[in-house]
Amino acid sequence: EKEKISKSLDLLLKNKFGCSDEKLSMMKKDRLLSSEIGFSANLLELFLEIEKEFGVSFSRDEILNIQFDNYTELAECINKKPANKKSRLN
Repeated sequence: EKEKISKSLDLLLKNKFGCSDEKLSMMKKDRLLSSEIGFSANLLELFLEIEKEFGVSFSRDEILNIQFDNYTELAECINKKPANKKSRLN
């Protein structure tokens, strides 16, 4: 399941935000907003695309506590969501 989420998140970042394989590799090691990566999209836009792509929604507490500029934390949070809501992965 984690592998599927990671692959789907990679595709979302490539297709919707134009990230290269090199940039994806860097994102997995550093914060998306770091100067080395220079993720040009708005984190709110990324958040909304993740909700749409994975068919999940985040509570107010999750939004306040998740570091949405961290690839690993994003993937983990998606993974914790109920499997039946991750419609695009099934």
